[in-house]
Amino acid sequence: MNSITLSPLFTLMSQHGITQAEVLIKSGVEPTDLSQPINLSADQLNIICTNALRLTGDEALGMKLGMHLDIVSLGIFGYALMTSETLSDAVHLLLRYNQALLPSITINLETHGNSIDLMGRGAHLPSHLERFYLDTLFAALATNLRTLTGIDRVPFSLKLDYASVKDKSTYYSVFGPAVEFNAGLSAMSFDEQTLLLPISSSNPFAQDIFQRECDRIIASDNHLGMVSERVKQILISASLDFPSTAVVANKLHMSESTLQRRLAKEGCKFQQLLDQVRYRLALEYLQGTHLPVTEVALLLGYSSAANFRRSFKRWSGVTPAKIRQTF
Repeated sequence: MNSITLSPLFTLMSQHGITQAEVLIKSGVEPTDLSQPINLSADQLNIICTNALRLTGDEALGMKLGMHLDIVSLGIFGYALMTSETLSDAVHLLLRYNQALLPSITINLETHGNSIDLMGRGAHLPSHLERFYLDTLFAALATNLRTLTGIDRVPFSLKLDYASVKDKSTYYSVFGPAVEFNAGLSAMSFDEQTLLLPISSSNPFAQDIFQRECDRIIASDNHLGMVSERVKQILISASLDFPSTAVVANKLHMSESTLQRRLAKEGCKFQQLLDQVRYRLALEYLQGTHLPVTEVALLLGYSSAANFRRSFKRWSGVTPAKIRQTF
């Protein structure tokens, strides 16, 4: 599904006098293939974006692409976002579907006091490609926050885990003055009240339909990007009984040692992915249901509520009760 990024990318390339054939070289995709929707693997998208960076030499290309990824251009995923009730709901949908949009980076939420960080990472990528994707992600977010809320400048700050550039004017025009380079991480930070902002086009009935359609599309997509994303999808689908490393490896048609090696190459471990899935599901249960914490703990495979509370505080920095008060 990540082929939806190609149309705006080709528009930018044409402004440099670069043809589709030049951008697609060595990707296994032909210009004629683009006459209909296609599924790209993460590797294919990486090759195409690397070509675009090389051909333009434009270090701001990621931000420019992000500004062109408006809600409507995201298709069914965009409609799911714009019918959400609050920014928080839209952000959680973005986490759920990021593999379909930018499959080579992972997105997570971390809570630090009253600040909530949406963090992006692509540790297995070359630095220039990771930077390109992160610029794309954050610029798309900054652009669409205005569309979703109707507020010209939704308050947030941006931390970037790479060196500053000589000309910061593009960063400031897209993100405002609150941009920090060499920050040790890449994250867009919001306060709790900002994420509670209502979305003007909210429609719970339509949102449910769009979300189910997104789930159906992803379930039928054989190119889920990185192995880590495919592992998380299996874990999410498992619901009450999380499978072991060996069972997941079998589902991916590889040995357990190969799975562990592939995950290590992407900079993560199986337990980390299981924790991410548990955290994501915990947030959904705590924010979307009235289930007691003891039942949430049971659903997530914990032997006791106390063990779950300790894990949740390690993930988020706050207790399950605090999350329920916040949302």
